[in-house]
Amino acid sequence: MTIRFVSVVGGDTGLLDAAITHYRTLGVESFHIARHIESLDDPGFQRSQDVVARHGISFAAVHQGPWDEDLNGYLIRAQMRRHPQDWWVVADLDEFHVYDQPLADVITACETGGYDYVKGALLDRVAADGSLAPFKPHDSIWSQYPLAGLVTLRLPGGGSSKVTLARGDVRLHLGQHGAETGRLIPAEQSFPQVHHFKWNDSALARLVQREQAYSSGDWHLTYPDTVDESRRMLQHLEANGGRIDVSAQELLLRRCGSAYTDYEPWPELIATLKSIR
Repeated sequence: MTIRFVSVVGGDTGLLDAAITHYRTLGVESFHIARHIESLDDPGFQRSQDVVARHGISFAAVHQGPWDEDLNGYLIRAQMRRHPQDWWVVADLDEFHVYDQPLADVITACETGGYDYVKGALLDRVAADGSLAPFKPHDSIWSQYPLAGLVTLRLPGGGSSKVTLARGDVRLHLGQHGAETGRLIPAEQSFPQVHHFKWNDSALARLVQREQAYSSGDWHLTYPDTVDESRRMLQHLEANGGRIDVSAQELLLRRCGSAYTDYEPWPELIATLKSIR
C-alpha cells in the first residue's frame, strides 16, 4: 500500500515547492499533481515543471483550457481511480494538512475501523497585520502567516469542511468538501486541521479573475454561490484597505505555529466544524 498525494495546480504556483516538501515530510510516497494551464505559452508552466523536477517528479497530467468549476474534481478523480485501493492525501496547493498523529496511524485507524475517508476543516493563515503579504520561499511559511482562524467560513461564507484523506475508490464532492461514497471516520478519532495559505499577494487578482470569469460565463459555473463568495471577500478587503480585519472577533484569529495543539480554540470548535459543509 502506497500513500499517494493528489492535487491540481493552476496559475498560482508559488507554494508548489513548499507543499511538496510538507507532504513528503508527512509520509507521502507518490505525488500525482495535475497541471492546469490556459495556454502552452504561459511562462509559469516551465517554471512549475522545473520545481517538480527538483523533487524528482513530473506532472501526472497537463490540461489546457478554461478553468471550469468542476475541472478540479475531474482531474483529481482521474488520478485516484488509477489506484483505487491505495490511500490518497487530497489537497489544494494552498492547503497544508496537520494531524494529531502520524499519517500512517490515521490510515491504520481507518482500516481497523472500516472507514474510507477522513474529514477536517480549514484554518486560514493570515499575516500578522492582515495584509496580503507575498510569500518568501526561503522563509518559514508558518512564521510569515502567524495567525490562524476562520476567514473562509466567516467572511466569504465558503465551505469549511475538507476531505483530507481517502481511499482511491471514494467519490468526492466538488471542492473535496465531502464524499458521495464510503464511511467517514468519526471526528473523535481524527479531525485534521487544513491550514489554508490562500491569503497572500496573489489572492486579490485571483478573486477578481474568479468573479469576472464566472459572472461572464468564460468559466463554467456549477454553484452560483461561488460568485457571491468572491464578491463578499472583495468587499471586505476594499472596506479594510486591502487587508483582512484581524481585529474582527468572529474570525477567531490567534497566533499559531505548525503543531496540531498550537491553535488554542480548536478543541471547542470541532463539534461545530464537523457539521459544516
